[in-house]
Amino acid sequence: MKAPSPDEAGLRTPRRRVLLANPPADHGVRQVREGRCMQRAGAWTAVWTPISLAYCAAVLRDAGAEVALRDCIVEEIDFRQLAGIVADFRPDLVVLNVVTPSVESDLSTAEWIKCAHPAARVAAIGIHGTALPDSCFAMQKALDFVVRGEPEFTVRDLALGGLEDPGRVAGVSWARNGSVAHNPDRPFIADLDALPFPAWDLIQRDRYLMPFTEERFLLVGTGRGCPFRCRFCADSAYYGKAVRLRAPVRVADELERNLSEYGIGQFLFWSESFTLNRSYAAAVADEIARRRLPVRWVCNSRVDQVDADLLERFARAGCWMIGYGIESGSQEILDAMHKGTTLEQAAAAVAMAKQAGLQVTAHCVLGFPGETRETAERGIEFVIALDVDFAQFYCAVPFPGSELYADAEREGWISSRDWRRFEQNFSVLTTPTLAAEETMELRRLAYRRFYMRPRTVWRTLRRVGNWGEAKRLAGMVRDFLTWV
Repeated sequence: MKAPSPDEAGLRTPRRRVLLANPPADHGVRQVREGRCMQRAGAWTAVWTPISLAYCAAVLRDAGAEVALRDCIVEEIDFRQLAGIVADFRPDLVVLNVVTPSVESDLSTAEWIKCAHPAARVAAIGIHGTALPDSCFAMQKALDFVVRGEPEFTVRDLALGGLEDPGRVAGVSWARNGSVAHNPDRPFIADLDALPFPAWDLIQRDRYLMPFTEERFLLVGTGRGCPFRCRFCADSAYYGKAVRLRAPVRVADELERNLSEYGIGQFLFWSESFTLNRSYAAAVADEIARRRLPVRWVCNSRVDQVDADLLERFARAGCWMIGYGIESGSQEILDAMHKGTTLEQAAAAVAMAKQAGLQVTAHCVLGFPGETRETAERGIEFVIALDVDFAQFYCAVPFPGSELYADAEREGWISSRDWRRFEQNFSVLTTPTLAAEETMELRRLAYRRFYMRPRTVWRTLRRVGNWGEAKRLAGMVRDFLTWV
């Protein structure tokens, strides 16, 4: 089903100029800015391609707008340079991708934009604004709009007619005579195939490189929405709980497009969990294999939604790594998170992936309410025993939009109101059983225990084939230490 055009929605469509931007780095910290993933680049020693902005750009272009996209993080553009870009381009609307850990810095970009081009209007997209729009306007008076939820068609309608009459654009909160107006929510996009392919021609693709190999890569969206109730996750505030999937042939078509037009064959499948629908995930893998596409890709999954046959299909289709939400090695903490998985399922999922020849990354959360030093240390040892290839240890962060945020506010567990510390390498939760400082100490312990084992060190060194790769590894270690 094709989405209604602005004209069909009753909006005027004058020729507009729209600048979409990842704001400059806050104090030099390069943030990944996609949906629920708000972490510094050091976590993977790489920055992801800005798929939300690229989708918005493609939708805007299809509607007749003149569009520019600047990723200030990877292009190393500071506020003054961005102001110069705005002065030259003279956009009617600037759309900023705003995330919790750098929200104050991100929103301050609006002031620079207004100084450079006073006629420009400024909108923020992202989970933080979706959850706390009033807070964003209170933080930054130069902000004109907050786009709540999925941004693509809301940004289009705002740019093409909504600037004159923002009250008619669903999904927008806007500054009005010293107060804030909240328009009705926009329904989630029912047919994701109505979205055009992301406008990757607008980014500097050579700047987005895989760790170790430094191959160029792109994100590919496969679906949106998750029905599960993990209390630490804020993604349902942005993409909802209903699972919506792109047609497998459209995913394969996009891979072919990226190969033919950009010469890129490395991909990160972007979704809440690629395997939420097993038959769908199998169909995507089978379509890639049927076309014999020379691609390599990475996906994510829950541990209770894979089997040996599915993982073997993934491997045959070019998948080389899968990331599992292990979350904890303590069943009582998993249950407190409402994760709905077991330790036995985690061990089985890792074993099946390794049997299929896939590398495995474990994603783990420390310091969730109810965590003690004993449960955390037991969980660390559980992950080590799984013998996965990589492990990411995060502090439990009460991101706005999550159940954890509501619980932490109600119980008085939040120990810092500095948004810059709402990042997964810090803890702002002090609970009756664990202080924030203890959680960060345990996280450092987890990384030392996992990555300083001779087995892990040897596995990493085996990846180094020449002096160039050795230098890249040294740089990765340096970046990774900013995350640890």
